[in-house]
Amino acid sequence: MMSGPGEAYEALDAPWRLALDEAWQSWRSGCAGVGAVISDSTGRIVSVGRNRMIEERTEPGVLASTALAHGEMNALALLPLGPTEGLVLSTTFEPCLMCASAIVQARIPEVRYAAADPVFDGMHDWFAAFPFAQERLPVRSELGGPIGAFCHVLHVSWMAFWVSDGATMDAHRNLRPRHLEIARQVAHDHALPKIAASHGHVTDALDALWPSLVELSSPELHRSAAPDAGG
Repeated sequence: MMSGPGEAYEALDAPWRLALDEAWQSWRSGCAGVGAVISDSTGRIVSVGRNRMIEERTEPGVLASTALAHGEMNALALLPLGPTEGLVLSTTFEPCLMCASAIVQARIPEVRYAAADPVFDGMHDWFAAFPFAQERLPVRSELGGPIGAFCHVLHVSWMAFWVSDGATMDAHRNLRPRHLEIARQVAHDHALPKIAASHGHVTDALDALWPSLVELSSPELHRSAAPDAGG
């Protein structure tokens, strides 16, 4: 039996919950709705970041008010110098080209992402073709499920608000058309902005979208979208 949003959130480990909290804080602030956390092999939090592209710069060492201010980049920027063995980067959306490159450069050995990014589908295999990157490539895994669907919709709703069409939207339309449809609904609906304005928790946002998130995480939906993947 499918658990509710509160139970699903509490079932996550501490790095995942914090990454989700940061993603919601990013979205509430008008940014791209992505959060990232680096933890060690025991689960201890080492550094935390969120997308701050349109936030003011107020904290030393934190990237903000720049296109470089992605969640993963901020988590990496705050990572102390030293050995990286056993470190895990958990991010609510699959790292883009910039962030994936920085992760490889930093030698982070494991990356967990809540939702795959159709824009960069196949990029990991592309990285593997470079000798420099081959021995640095992290082990990767996708969380998926309703939580992953939420992370996908949250981020894409921000993009859909600013970008109505183009190559980025085409990638989502081809590989995750229903996710894009719901993201566009979120972008033009008042439900999540009201929750954000009232300082609601991320579980309140999950609750508002839960039936759609369960639908998006169904295997049948992904199978039905598969024929469009090569378009």
